[in-house]
Amino acid sequence: MSTGHVEYASLNGTHIFKLIGEVRAQSCVSLDKLLDKIDNQSHVVGAIVDLTQTTFIDSTVLGVLAKLGLKLKQLHQTQAVMLSTNSDITTLANSMGLAQVFVLLNYCGDPNICTKTLVDEHVSHSAMLNTVLEAHRTLMQLNENNKNIFQPLVQQLEQQQDTDAKVTSE
Repeated sequence: MSTGHVEYASLNGTHIFKLIGEVRAQSCVSLDKLLDKIDNQSHVVGAIVDLTQTTFIDSTVLGVLAKLGLKLKQLHQTQAVMLSTNSDITTLANSMGLAQVFVLLNYCGDPNICTKTLVDEHVSHSAMLNTVLEAHRTLMQLNENNKNIFQPLVQQLEQQQDTDAKVTSE
């Protein structure tokens, strides 16, 4: 179980995501659904991902954030900003290629930004599997190193998805 959470706010087309504590895959389904809603909005000015209070972040979360950065560039021709003051988190984000889709800034801002906590949904195995799979596919798109690292996991998740689909159809 995750000991962290994601908070969210939006103002005049700018979306703010604040990740607090140890943020893991369990927090991603709500975030991923929110990103899908943002994709369909016509007035998106930008996004800020605040990692200044993040103590741990897993690859699924990084993949969902990469998806955010890619979609903003593709659909809204804007580059998102990522704020981090933790050198380990910044190094991890850079190593996964997030600097390609985010402007990475070392920033100590106001910790009392008016965000609301995204509620972790009680999600089905299938929905969690889809979120984890899409997150890692997105990371693989960023660079060849990620592709090499995550290809075995993606193949395993795809096999699991196929197995689950066969069991469901029977």
